[in-house]
Amino acid sequence: MLAYERAGLKKRIEQVEEQLKAYADVAGSIVIKKINGKPYYYLQWTADGKLCSRSLGAVKPGSVAKEERRLQEKRALKDELAEKKELLEELDKSLKSIKRQCAKKRILKDYTFEVYWKDEITARVYVRGADVIVSRFTEHPLRQLFAKSKMTRHQLNNILISRCWDEGRPDIDWLLKNIGLEHYTPHEIVRRTHGASYNDFIWFRFPGEEITSKDVLVKRGGSND
Repeated sequence: MLAYERAGLKKRIEQVEEQLKAYADVAGSIVIKKINGKPYYYLQWTADGKLCSRSLGAVKPGSVAKEERRLQEKRALKDELAEKKELLEELDKSLKSIKRQCAKKRILKDYTFEVYWKDEITARVYVRGADVIVSRFTEHPLRQLFAKSKMTRHQLNNILISRCWDEGRPDIDWLLKNIGLEHYTPHEIVRRTHGASYNDFIWFRFPGEEITSKDVLVKRGGSND
């Protein structure tokens, strides 16, 4: 619903901006000056820091009605444009907040994944509610990420963060966009990168993925025993 509302606001903003082009020559305000004791209408505006004016003729009922209408119409369009842009800004904030909340809810879903060193399974992780259960299949210190078989989601999240890019790097938004994410969510990042790193041969496989180490590892040569 909010996305639909945003599309409508964007469309109206574009329409108003297009309509304002017809008023590019309209600026300033209409004032009355007395010249030689007689009242005259003047269009008055500021340009380059200087006050400028142009005579619209002697004061007569309705003689500047056209100019008045155009000034009013332009002012109304500018007011509407400012209002719509402010609404759009607030709507964007709301949408971002909702997306962040949805991302958090996705984190809290139960899920499972396997951890491999090359093509050797080293652990299977079960995230259930607030608990994380780890079935470990090796004790090798360079092949095993987990020191114990039980932990909290927070502890698991810290391990997942160690398999992600640094959140503070200047190009993080670009990196996230390239993998289809808007927010820094470690669980979603490793789902897409498989937790692969240049530093070792460890990687993650999620249910339904028919892949092996050669499909995901970024480090090919050397040894890491």
